[in-house]
Amino acid sequence: MTARPAAGFRDFLKMLLLLELWVGLWVTLKNQFRPHITVEYPRERVELSPRFRGVPRLRFHPENGEELCIACHLCETVCPDDCIHIVSEKKPDGKGKRLVSFEINYERCCFCGLCVDPCPTKPLTAIYMSHDYEMADFKREGFVAPLKVLLNGVDPKDYKE
Repeated sequence: MTARPAAGFRDFLKMLLLLELWVGLWVTLKNQFRPHITVEYPRERVELSPRFRGVPRLRFHPENGEELCIACHLCETVCPDDCIHIVSEKKPDGKGKRLVSFEINYERCCFCGLCVDPCPTKPLTAIYMSHDYEMADFKREGFVAPLKVLLNGVDPKDYKE
């Protein structure tokens, strides 16, 4: 089956008149004078949705200021990526357990939020998905968050222009 001569002539005219180039230039010119929607990231920050899931963090108890985690290991058990590691010991008074260490490896974490759901502490869960999202680092050790970092958070990075 041979191509129709009209289609070949149309393609030749498109190539000769640079039609695709003019269409692209028209799109550029049309959008040149519209307001910009780009966010200049280090200087400007977008407002995060309340449902945004950043990195998992731990809470302090609102009444006594101690860590809220009761070392039940449920978040460690339910984590699909096995990124949470908890070490606990019995309390000196013999009732319950207390945390020795609590680490989350953010390199392995998929930020799914499944660790928040089984937490038995009421009315607040001990672990929650924070609005922290700046985690860039040059070394792998920076992605393993120990108990102190999980409770207090990471200092915000100051970007100089």
